Amino acid sequence: MDVQIPVEPELSESESEEGTALSESEFTCHCCYQVLVDPTTLTCGHSFCRHCLANWWASALPRVRRDCPECRAVWTGFPRVNILLRDAVEKLFPAEVRRRKQAILSDPGFCRVLQMFQQHGNTQAPHAAPPQNPPPINIREFYSGVVTALTFMTVVVLLYRAFSTDSSHEVLLSKPLSRWSADDVTLWVEHLGIWTNQYKETFRREQINGRLLSSLSDEDLSAAPFKIKNPSHRQIILEELHRLRQRRVSLNLWQYKDLYLGKSLFLLISLRNFPRLTLLYLFLFDYDDTFLPFIHTSCPATPDAPTDTPLNQLCCKCGRALMHPVLHQDWPGWRQWAEFLLMYFLLPYQLLSAVAWHWMSVHYWTAGFIIAHAALLTVLDVCFYWTLWKRGQMRTLPKLVWLQMFAVLFNTSLFVLPWPMMPLFIINTEIYIQLYFNPFLTAVLVKRTLLPTNTQHRP
Repeated sequence: MDVQIPVEPELSESESEEGTALSESEFTCHCCYQVLVDPTTLTCGHSFCRHCLANWWASALPRVRRDCPECRAVWTGFPRVNILLRDAVEKLFPAEVRRRKQAILSDPGFCRVLQMFQQHGNTQAPHAAPPQNPPPINIREFYSGVVTALTFMTVVVLLYRAFSTDSSHEVLLSKPLSRWSADDVTLWVEHLGIWTNQYKETFRREQINGRLLSSLSDEDLSAAPFKIKNPSHRQIILEELHRLRQRRVSLNLWQYKDLYLGKSLFLLISLRNFPRLTLLYLFLFDYDDTFLPFIHTSCPATPDAPTDTPLNQLCCKCGRALMHPVLHQDWPGWRQWAEFLLMYFLLPYQLLSAVAWHWMSVHYWTAGFIIAHAALLTVLDVCFYWTLWKRGQMRTLPKLVWLQMFAVLFNTSLFVLPWPMMPLFIINTEIYIQLYFNPFLTAVLVKRTLLPTNTQHRP
């Protein structure tokens, strides 16, 4: 910013400073390029005329500028006159300084700006400092803070889960009857009432599991080894057993984790890296317990969907109408299969989003993390296959899949080999890291994929 000050020609030649050893250029303001008048030094070390600095400060009204006119560094505090520099300039160039002061005082614009600048300094608190330049963001410190915050959240969630978990009986009721152990059956008998204390030891001694319990009849309970002579007791046990058989188990996320801890961790890792292979594995080896609930949740049947499944056709040939909802859901319709296969080949992660969407009312934040993570993984999946297609490298896909599978197996071997001795706290921590921390890592990968860093410098 150049400031032009009128020069009065009526000066005597005796007032010139021709004999000085120092030149005026060494004491020049870098705003008006003339000798400094009331030099004011900023925190960055640069000095300017006070009226030049005031004019710069008010150049963006109604906002004010607090940066140095030369280096743009934001000054702290309120700038004061550098007394030592002022005395030196007035001693070296008295005539020039006196002439410039007269010109400044005769300019009403400079006087008004100087007055506003000084009033602003007087209203400031003595020790208050204006905001400084924001320090540059350190990526390592940022991610360190994120990791620390997530670790703290993980510990809080683990403590909450440790002290607020459902009772053993509630967890047991969410478990399929066919997977009940002898201890589970004993716990169930015990919760039927105080009167079962005389029978629970028999169930435990005979190692009655869920499959044996579901096959018990009135004759079995009255005969050895149970020998339940009271018909009311037998009737209560059979009625409760009938309710168990008719009950369809619907597990939420945390119930599934409590019942299938290892499978939960396996699904979190494998679905993130190999969604298509993992769903194929569930179809071949875990159809009833995991795949069927998954396909019914991700691709639900419409109310007007035709019931032309093989089981329904068989029942129609026998003259019976298949109206039982449990049997109807065991066989997905062709529309469900068509929707599932389309998403399976094109956007497999969106199947996970559909499942998580049904958890929104129960696990709002967790479902939100899963949906966001699935969207990010979808972006990576599409970019990966598009890059292979564009480069003509689709033939290398099996090799890339095997290499990635080997890398994942190598990394997860730390959990697989010592799994029987692994503390529950570490397993839960890994599950929460997969749920809540990995989405941030995936977001970084998406940023690097879509916005690659250009390391080439322009000539």
